[in-house]
Amino acid sequence: MLPSAVAHSAPTLVSHDIGCAFGGSDTFHSCPGFIIDTETTGVHADRDRIVELGAVGYAAGQPSYERRMRLNPDCPIPQEASAIHGITDADVRDKPRFAAIVERFLPYLDGRMHQGVEPWIAGYNAVGFDIPLLNAELTRAGSPARISLDRIVDPMVFVRWHLRHLRSRSLENVCRHFAIPAGRAHSALDDARATGALLFRLIHDGLMPDRIQDALVQQHDLSARLVRESESYAYWLYHDRSDGTLRLGAGSLIGTPIEHASPDYLRSLLSKIPDLPERVRSVFLSQASRSSARPQALRSE
Repeated sequence: MLPSAVAHSAPTLVSHDIGCAFGGSDTFHSCPGFIIDTETTGVHADRDRIVELGAVGYAAGQPSYERRMRLNPDCPIPQEASAIHGITDADVRDKPRFAAIVERFLPYLDGRMHQGVEPWIAGYNAVGFDIPLLNAELTRAGSPARISLDRIVDPMVFVRWHLRHLRSRSLENVCRHFAIPAGRAHSALDDARATGALLFRLIHDGLMPDRIQDALVQQHDLSARLVRESESYAYWLYHDRSDGTLRLGAGSLIGTPIEHASPDYLRSLLSKIPDLPERVRSVFLSQASRSSARPQALRSE
């Protein structure tokens, strides 16, 4: 659980622009880090509540401490949420509310728990969910502190870009891909542990920069490129990250170059999915027609 012995002080505004918190030589291996994960009452960052916080601190590229705390969300936990993370109303009935632990939580983000050095902060899908959720909880708690998304490292962005061919890019499945022990899925502490191991594996494999500033800038760029790709193809197509080959981005043939997909398969998608994006429909129609027109001898090679 989060320690109760942290000295109390006025809440700080946990907010930084890209490049402001870290110098050009600061790396994930040289700076302290804080990886966080949450379990919640649902999937809406603006209105759902935290029922469990899990975190792993890093020093010199190695785990240095762990924290886990369950929280009373001040509302019933839906059965469908409990079915995922296993936390029920009875488990949190006597636990503190988020507002009661804010003053113990913020020092982990602003450096007071790291000898005055601001840590890098990371989480899997933290930019899309965990940090907006935490900011909403801070607002409800009456705290002026806000965690800037610009300082959050999200390994999920690098996974979505470099491992686009995986059928599922959930933390559990990505850890399985890398043979990283993931513990119990949807345990906030186990997920924070797995995220830390994954982050350093991505760095080791050259899929993510070790310099923090470079990682944040690249993350911003890749996020924008993923948005543009989604606007063009939704999730049905993507360009290979190395050679630009257009590949199928969903279904049983995910990762297959479009030119290798059978005409029958493409026609099946066209008939079964009437709301395909127009650009995707055009590519499917063109490739199905081109493949059908090839001589049988060539098509059977």
